[in-house]
Amino acid sequence: MKKKSKREPRPPSGLPATFADAEQAEITAAVEHWYSLIAAVLGSEAGHLAIQGDLHRQLTAGNAAALDVATIIDMADGGHPPADHALRSYIHAYIDADRFADLPVQVRAYAQRALTRPPLPIGYSSQCTQVVNDFSRDIGIAVLVDQIVARWPTVPKLYSSRHRCSAAGYVALVFTRHGSKLSEQQVRRIYAARHTLARRLAEFMLANLPFGDAPKGS
Repeated sequence: MKKKSKREPRPPSGLPATFADAEQAEITAAVEHWYSLIAAVLGSEAGHLAIQGDLHRQLTAGNAAALDVATIIDMADGGHPPADHALRSYIHAYIDADRFADLPVQVRAYAQRALTRPPLPIGYSSQCTQVVNDFSRDIGIAVLVDQIVARWPTVPKLYSSRHRCSAAGYVALVFTRHGSKLSEQQVRRIYAARHTLARRLAEFMLANLPFGDAPKGS
């Protein structure tokens, strides 16, 4: 009678069976960790606050500002919440310091208009270009893709192969796990557009919005 061969022990449950599986688990865990470090600044409100903060710095920069006061007021009158909130914060600081009279004439005129209406709500309609709402998210996506490739140089950056997931694929996977459903193709498109983000933001912010609280120059 033939002796039964001894059965080889199975690998412990939950452990990867191949090098490819081990690498995939390692990269996914790393991206999950990196995501957790920036998750708080990926939402639409974070994008709004980033733009608001930059506009406020422009208002306080004086002659060194890249944008003049009149342009920021035009943005606010055009219905852009970051500009409206930046101006209100700037005005309140002068009021608190009892220096309202030191404000430029255009800013004092905006303050008078602002008294007649509430601050614009944060965010933009889904019918608008989402460049402000997605501003922080898109920067985060580009950073994560580059971080993966910097740490694992042999990982494909944007296109998965039959045997290996791309950096874009890992980012899409982790974002989807956390409620922001993205495909590898969408991550590729966001990454490819990273160099035009500043231009697209400027074009959008300089445009009047159809739902602005007040008509320009009112």
